[in-house]
Order: sequence, then structure tokens, then C-alpha cells
Amino acid sequence: MSSPSPTAPRRRLSAALAAFVVLAAAPSPAPSSTAAVPLPVVAAVSGGGETSLVVDLGASARIGKPGAVVTRNGVPEKADLLPLMSAGLNVAMVVDTSEAGASTLPAWLSAAARFILEAPGSTESVVITAGAPAKTVIPPQEGPLPIVGALNGLRAAGGRDTAAALRLASLEFPDARPGRRLAVLYTTADDAGDTRAETLAARLRASGTILVVVGTADANRFWSDLAAETGGFFAPAGNPVVVPALDQVQTTLRSRYLVRFPTPSQLPARVGVQVRTTDLTFTSDATVPLPTVEESTEDSRWPAIAWAAGIVAVLVALAVLLIMLGRRPGKAPPAIARGRASVPRRDPNL
Repeated sequence: MSSPSPTAPRRRLSAALAAFVVLAAAPSPAPSSTAAVPLPVVAAVSGGGETSLVVDLGASARIGKPGAVVTRNGVPEKADLLPLMSAGLNVAMVVDTSEAGASTLPAWLSAAARFILEAPGSTESVVITAGAPAKTVIPPQEGPLPIVGALNGLRAAGGRDTAAALRLASLEFPDARPGRRLAVLYTTADDAGDTRAETLAARLRASGTILVVVGTADANRFWSDLAAETGGFFAPAGNPVVVPALDQVQTTLRSRYLVRFPTPSQLPARVGVQVRTTDLTFTSDATVPLPTVEESTEDSRWPAIAWAAGIVAVLVALAVLLIMLGRRPGKAPPAIARGRASVPRRDPNL
């Protein structure tokens, strides 16, 4: 005798339970490969018809091979993306060699040597001393060994002229593209003397130089504000322990990238930026500013000199013009008879 078949309600219940078991065992849908997050745009530097946005991708755990898209008024622009610490980098190592910072100089020399040894092999570098007078110790060199040798020869002496040293750094590598010039300053100074941070920032930005400052001053607004304006940063260092600051420099620089695109014809200009990494999609708007004008109290004499030179040039031109007018040919003066006067003889026939 066969067992009774299950009723229709039981069959529907069994089917529902089976479906629930299958759905519970099935893997959940994979999340989107990239999540959208705000893109930190640190600064914009321009020059030679090209703009580089300095962006920070440190939030991405898997950067992979990132790509960038720049749009202006909704229209895509030609753009590329490359790591800041990559081939073609130009570095000015600026070291405080003043007598006031003598106790920290060995740590600075070790830090600078470590930096250049860890930089890309094709990096061109110079060494500049921030003592008074500031000077370039060695011309641009490719590779680390000549730079390490120059650093080993530095000694502490004299006063300090940090502003002049940074000015020298801004003049090095004149053919470098925007964002491809990096100045790394190691100093115990609290500021750059009588030169304002705004003046130094304008000078560095105008040359497309990114500034990184490793200093012993705690929470120093002068250096942090100045470096941030150029796309760089301030790394506070202990005295004499500077290793944590050096680690910060390497980590932060390796997370920074350059988004490069043609500078818009009319400035300031607003652009949209998207950077996609393996795990994240960064988006933001950025402003390409008007070119900065270098202004400084120390150079305020130059406008007066320029005015004086212009006035002198005008006066000289007027003098030359008057002289030339005086030599122009005019109406010839009446001829003057020269020789002995004589009285005509009387005719005897008269």
C-alpha cells in the first residue's frame, strides 16, 4: 500500500524552503569595483602653457595604474597622470649650514643623503646651502653619488639666508615642466628672515617649484603655509631624532601625483577632475589661478630703479634729438667777401 502523496500546500511550502536555502547559500553580489570619494587637490602650478594639479591619492589602498580625466565646461581635456616621485624629477637639496643650526647639521646631511638615494635613479639634483651667503655647492647632477659627496663636504659656519637659498632653488632647472621641480629644505629656522611667506610662495609657484620643509619648529605656521601654497608640506622633526619626519616625507611624496593638462586660455578657470585607482574613484573641482606676481619688501627698490632708468632714457633720447635737429641743413648764410679793398683808378681822358 503506497503512502499518500503530499497535499498541494505542502508541496508549495517545500519548494519555498528549498528556494530559501539556495538563495542563502549563494554568494552576495560583488560591490562596485570603485567607490567615489573626494579628491584632495593640494595645489595648481602652471608654466609654459601647461598646468599640473598636485593631488593626493593616499586614501587608496590599491593605486595600481591610475588614470585621470579633466573636463572644462563639460568638455573633456587632454590630460595625463604621473607620480610626483618618478623619472624626470629635478630636486634642489637646500641645507641650513648656519652656525646657529650646527648641532642639527649632521642629521640634515644624513636625511638629505637618504632622500636622494631613495629618489628615482634619473633624478637631477643640486645642493644649495642656506647659510650666508647662500650658494649652489654643486651644479645639476644625475644620480645620487655626486650629491652625497657634496653633502659630506658641508660644514656649519656664519649666519643664515634661507630666502636667498630658496630663490636659488627656484632658478635651477629652468626647462623643467610644472611640478617636476622639487625643493627640499632642511632647517632649524622658524622662518625666512625678513621675507614674507607670500613672497616666497609666489616666487616658487611662478617657477613651478614644489617645496617640502623638514624643520625642528613645532606646529610652524610659516613653513606649513608656505609649503602648502606650492603643493608641498611641512614635516616637523625632533632634535636630534629626525627619522619620523623622513618617513613622513617619503610616504607623503609617494602618494602625490600630478594631473597635467594644457593651461586654459582664460584664467582663472574652473575644471572638473576625476582620478580612478584600482579601488577608488576620486572626483573634485579645481581652480587654475591667475599667474602670481612676485612681490617682496626686499625687492621693492626695483620699481623705483625701473622708473629712474626710464626717465634717464627719455632724457638721453631728447638730448640726442635736439643735437640732431641742430645739425640739420638750413638756408645758407650770405657770402662774405674776403681780401684787400682797392679804390678804382681815375680815367685820364676824362
